[in-house]
Amino acid sequence: ELEVGGEARTVAPVAATGVTDSVLDEGTIEKPAASSRRELILDAAAALFAERGYHGASLRDISRRVGISHPGMLHHFASKETLLGTVIDRLEAHAQGLLDSIEVLQSSPQSLVAALAGPWDPREHSMALLATLSAEVVNPDHPGRFRIARLRLVHEHVLEQVLSGLDANGRLVPGADPKFLARTLFSLLLSLTVREHTVRELQRTADGDPISDVQAFVRQVVAD
Repeated sequence: ELEVGGEARTVAPVAATGVTDSVLDEGTIEKPAASSRRELILDAAAALFAERGYHGASLRDISRRVGISHPGMLHHFASKETLLGTVIDRLEAHAQGLLDSIEVLQSSPQSLVAALAGPWDPREHSMALLATLSAEVVNPDHPGRFRIARLRLVHEHVLEQVLSGLDANGRLVPGADPKFLARTLFSLLLSLTVREHTVRELQRTADGDPISDVQAFVRQVVAD
């Protein structure tokens, strides 16, 4: 269950899979099993939602990315909103893994830094997807508004618990507020994610590495 503010939602674990850009030629190769086809659709939808947003990616765009017909797409997902919900299920499973890891992440600043370069890495697809959808849900009519906003709270909650654990062990600088630092750190992660997928393309040099930026932030708040 994901639980923030006293509310809980049961989330079935969903295995993360890579995003594929390949187009399947249904007339010349063997069709994958239904479960594999469903995963391909989810991969393609997640990739296009990250690139274009929910409203910028149509079911026909997604079906073309996978290489299936539009009716074939509807056989697996009756609507784009249903498809979005299943994509968000994956993001919730990712967040659940972090919730389950709080005790480990609290063990040392090094564990936190490792996670910031792992599951919270701004270069990772899951963060790009969350960043794009987070920007979109300022629209009150967005179908994923509640769940995406709630996901942000979950990530902030995990970081707050980790930082509180470090504070209890005297590992934060005096006067540091774990709740404020958690909100600030996750905002930084989302901002660096956007930067990595926009500004990075304009840079001729390799400076501004997102992991280095996050580590620099942590060094400012973690006591030696």
